[in-house]
Amino acid sequence: MATVRPKRPCAHAGCQAWAMPGGSYCEKHQAEWEARREAEKAKQQEARKEAERERNRRRGTAAQRGYDSAWVRARKAYIIRHPLCAICGAPATDVDHIRPHKGDKKIFWDSTNWQPLCHSCHAKKTYEENAERFRFGKKKKQEGIDDKAMGIYFIP
Repeated sequence: MATVRPKRPCAHAGCQAWAMPGGSYCEKHQAEWEARREAEKAKQQEARKEAERERNRRRGTAAQRGYDSAWVRARKAYIIRHPLCAICGAPATDVDHIRPHKGDKKIFWDSTNWQPLCHSCHAKKTYEENAERFRFGKKKKQEGIDDKAMGIYFIP
């Protein structure tokens, strides 16, 4: 025999109708709630897209950051000479700057600062570098606060 749950009143303030089975609102207010939720999702998605566009405007294009046709040729030649990922041994797809160049052309073109990585290892390394630089804010780094002493650890 199936368990019958008692009906609940609609959660919308002042509404005297019964909530739909398994829900918190009556049919009318459920539709309104879903419309508000969808509108909020769309608004958040647009805000994320705008933030990404602004980040890309500040960051500049790949060519502006030094990844031009000369880099494409150098990268291809390096991958041919070093075909395996330095971390996992899979086929290399990316050339990584071991020490981030941060726009310094001398470091950028120093081939002793390059290593072959598969895309997965390169993405993980880049994520960890960015998490270290930005996750806990530059102010903490400048103040010399040690994240590990605070009990903050990177968990991939």
